Amino acid sequence: MKKINYYKISHSVDKKITGTKDSQIINFIDPENNSVERTKNYSYIGLNHIDSSLDFTKFKADDKVKMTDILSSNFFSSYHIISEKFKKIIEHFTFHNVIFLNSVVTFKNDKYDYFILSIIATIDIVNFSKSTFILDRFSPALRFGGDIIEVTSHDDYSLKSSKIWDEKGFGYGLIPTKIILNYMSDLVKLPFGITLISEELKQKIEEEKLTGVVFEETDIEFYLNQ
Repeated sequence: MKKINYYKISHSVDKKITGTKDSQIINFIDPENNSVERTKNYSYIGLNHIDSSLDFTKFKADDKVKMTDILSSNFFSSYHIISEKFKKIIEHFTFHNVIFLNSVVTFKNDKYDYFILSIIATIDIVNFSKSTFILDRFSPALRFGGDIIEVTSHDDYSLKSSKIWDEKGFGYGLIPTKIILNYMSDLVKLPFGITLISEELKQKIEEEKLTGVVFEETDIEFYLNQ
């Protein structure tokens, strides 16, 4: 098996980079139409792609912000809003269960083309029976090195996770420590809710000097099943 490196990806919260201590996208260009229902539609967190029938052309950036290649937002907090440059880089790599939704962000009097990066979990990429999971706390700072729990499939993972929740409480779960992948993907959301990019994609993003992008190492070991 070949060891591979993955990284978590997110947007910057550094005011020197984003221009604000809050989200870069704060509202709509027509806030007079705001309602509970409208806000709910743009707060979607789910197992499927974002509803593509929604209007993604009315996002408004704060006047103080710097327009970066990935934007923080008050909307769709589980998804990323990325620039066209970022999208083109991704398209040269291998990715799974990803779609790009056209979006427009208004900054002051100008309009910028962006894309909502909608990713849903890819289940069959993980070889559950060869991977390693432990019963431990979700918080890394509180982990104690729990017992290894055998997992044979995604259904088995879900069943045992629910049982741990019932018996131990919401602070515990099945924590992946070593994941064996059935195939390679440079951008993927694993069925544990973790979105990852490969080291090669990370390096390309750094080479192209994309702004506002933050990488974080994981404590999971990844191997490609060859």
